[in-house]
Amino acid sequence: MSPTVAGDGLTASDEYTVLVAVNNPQNAEQLMRTAVDLAVANDGRVHVVSVVHKHHTSPFLLFEDEYIREEFSGDRKRLLERATDVAVEADVPVADSLLVGSSVSGVLLDAIDDIEADAVLLGWRGDTTASDRVLGTTIDPVVRRARCDVLIERVGLTTSTVETILLPTVGGPHAELATEVTEAIAARNDATVDVLSVVQPDADDRTQDIATGHIERSLELLPDRVETDRLLVESDDITETILEVGEDHDVIVLGATRRGVLTRRIAGSIPQRVGTETDRPFVMTKRRPDRSRLGELIARWWP
Repeated sequence: MSPTVAGDGLTASDEYTVLVAVNNPQNAEQLMRTAVDLAVANDGRVHVVSVVHKHHTSPFLLFEDEYIREEFSGDRKRLLERATDVAVEADVPVADSLLVGSSVSGVLLDAIDDIEADAVLLGWRGDTTASDRVLGTTIDPVVRRARCDVLIERVGLTTSTVETILLPTVGGPHAELATEVTEAIAARNDATVDVLSVVQPDADDRTQDIATGHIERSLELLPDRVETDRLLVESDDITETILEVGEDHDVIVLGATRRGVLTRRIAGSIPQRVGTETDRPFVMTKRRPDRSRLGELIARWWP
């Protein structure tokens, strides 16, 4: 089913495009600021969407999508206006769409393809039982199937200033995307970036060298204008170390890991635990899959 649109509609652009989904006015500004940071770093634009969920038990099923959009979406339209104001203030091109559908994740995936988004930003409350319309289990299908980079931001955790960013890394494409996102946030806030890698206390020289290589790769991707530091820490508990070190930072940005992250539910992974337990603003990243059939299958079963 094609989504109903308002505003500028779902129009593809040659510009780098960040699609950001907002359904809660309390989180709109937080998500939009991250989306704007990414758009500025890539000379791109932001496309903000809000979804009216036409659940199979909803009385909305009695009405056509166009009627729902016109008669029941006043609060959503005001939400879109509030969100777009953030992009306008930063002089970033912005479009907005109001979508209607029986599957929130399905509507978002269609929107990603329709506008040919380069990245999608979703909010997450930090638990695995959320029922809000663009949170919780809605995230999983988007992460598995989106043909673009995916950013998941823990909503409700904000900071008045961003002076230090923690970038844990284990290497790989997801970590490289995390580095790009970190650069975008750091550049807009003149923040310092600490790149962290964790090894076991009894790690041999080869393992130490690999961990150091992950740090150096992230540093290579960060421009000289961003102030950086290296953190190589020995610990038996990677997650606990990230949480402890993160206490001294304003934001944590972490790439998805290859094992156990964002499978059918958000559970059982280092990023999930960090995102749940930290009291710092937190962003997790997943690099877009290769568009080949093999690449999509790999991304689906081994994110």
